[in-house]
Amino acid sequence: GRKDRAACRGSGDRLPESNSCNEVEDVFLTKMGLSWKDAVALLGAHTLGRGDRSFSGHHGTWVDTDKDAQVFDKAYYEELFTNPWRPRNMGRRNQDWTTGRGDGNPRVMLNTDMCLVFDIEQLVKQEKPCCTRTNGYYPDGMNRCVDREAARRRCPMYSQHDERQVATDHVREMLGGSSPNNNNRPFYTAFAEAWGKATTVGQDNLLPLRGNCERT
Repeated sequence: GRKDRAACRGSGDRLPESNSCNEVEDVFLTKMGLSWKDAVALLGAHTLGRGDRSFSGHHGTWVDTDKDAQVFDKAYYEELFTNPWRPRNMGRRNQDWTTGRGDGNPRVMLNTDMCLVFDIEQLVKQEKPCCTRTNGYYPDGMNRCVDREAARRRCPMYSQHDERQVATDHVREMLGGSSPNNNNRPFYTAFAEAWGKATTVGQDNLLPLRGNCERT
């Protein structure tokens, strides 16, 4: 197995960055040799905790409330599909996605999250805002996309011929059937398998990591 070290300069750079649709493929599939199902399951860990702008530049929880963010379940995948996500900080390094009117718990999704379901890469590069659900309205008549420009363009999903469609298929699998339901088993099973592959010494189906620790 890989040797343990007390420190490894630059090891944090091996994690997927938040601003590129290619990061999931590069880190989980290419560098770690995992499958798309493994990658989708590991990203489900975003159901826990929150981002803080003072550390990462991204602020909010992936799920509805701070209380929900303390529960390890499939809510992350439900949030991807059910909420009208719109881009925030377009054109800046900390560009991400949010939902709601800002009158409750701040919410966040990263490009690496959104790219599991929505084909946003070119729109983000061109700084063209879109919204994942454009047909919902608040009681006062405001579109739930909030941002008027984003509300005019619905974020496209992948076509059946796109290589990333398999990621969307696995996100649907993690939902455990038609919503709403309490079936977390597909997520729990997939996460346990993916976590085991990624962390257990002796796995023989992983690829060598690039950028190994320098010898001292």
